[in-house]
Amino acid sequence: MKNFIVVFFLIVYFNLSAQNQGEIFGIVIDKNTKEPLIGANIIIENENEGAITDEYGKYVINTTARTLNLTCSYLGYDSLVKFNIVLTSGNAQNIDFELEEVTTELGEVVVQGAKIRSARAADLYTPMSVQTLTVEEIRSNPGGNFDVSKVIQALPGVAGTTGGGGFRNDIIIRGGGPNENVYYLDGIEIPVLNHFSTQGSAGGPVGIINTAFTKDIKLSSSAFNSNIDNVLSGAFEINQIEGNPNKIQSNIRLSATELAASFDGPINKKSNFLLSARRSYLQFLFELIDLPIRPNYWDFQLKYTYQLSPKTKLNIIGIGAIDDFKFATPEDATPENIYVVRSSPIINQWNYTSGISLNHLINSGYI
Repeated sequence: MKNFIVVFFLIVYFNLSAQNQGEIFGIVIDKNTKEPLIGANIIIENENEGAITDEYGKYVINTTARTLNLTCSYLGYDSLVKFNIVLTSGNAQNIDFELEEVTTELGEVVVQGAKIRSARAADLYTPMSVQTLTVEEIRSNPGGNFDVSKVIQALPGVAGTTGGGGFRNDIIIRGGGPNENVYYLDGIEIPVLNHFSTQGSAGGPVGIINTAFTKDIKLSSSAFNSNIDNVLSGAFEINQIEGNPNKIQSNIRLSATELAASFDGPINKKSNFLLSARRSYLQFLFELIDLPIRPNYWDFQLKYTYQLSPKTKLNIIGIGAIDDFKFATPEDATPENIYVVRSSPIINQWNYTSGISLNHLINSGYI
């Protein structure tokens, strides 16, 4: 009996210890050629924990769940640090690094401290009007509420409209119109970023992009890349992570306003997936407090990645939104209120995009 009790408490102890563990995984590549960097060092800041990338440029770190900073360094490249990575128990975080090669002429040898810069600071070295937001900055943005459209408005040179009592969040770049911007998700152009958008504008009260799947967001307001077309003001390139290659994991969130579920994981040794869906309950909440509006929406997001060869990767993405916006007359409405409600247009629309991209590495670049 005594031995049984000892074994029981040991099992409980190890289970509780395992529940406090999290995993960080990702890949380290050259920013320009997209080639994986073998033997790069990834270190948890101010600690001795870390990992080294394998022959495919991939790494895995198992550590205690907490908030931490990660530094990636490689000989001949500028080091890069990513801040405020929130690691939760039992879940895995996908953190990728794109390092820039140091191109300097060899002169006299001067010993000095290593240069480390953040993802945001990396943009200061480019002559173009390019800004980048990491997923950590998106999640920690005050007032952003994990909404990509709201966080983007905090960037320099970007403004948003707040017409209709804060109902809209159209994005305006340097005085241009909201319909002068283009949006790309993993290289595939998407029409809108928000629910309940109106013709000629991509703004709306709620974003459709799942920030849990977002790796970073790049804003270009001039000197656009060759793959960007039909843009007058700004181009937003939203890059997604890849699914966990080791295990299937899920996240389900229920609140007074919505139910959301996301899943990611491997399908086989060469492929993985991301999948999420969200359903709004705002219409029930507004009916309970007798507001005249009844917003109801769904959104979905999918990504499938298949590694055809060490240098060729196939991505299939899909994103969609269903909007059903109606009005109802309040119980104590006046004739004037009733007229306004009945003369207002309802919004019932579907937005969806699917696309396929193929990325192949070549010498000193990629197609």
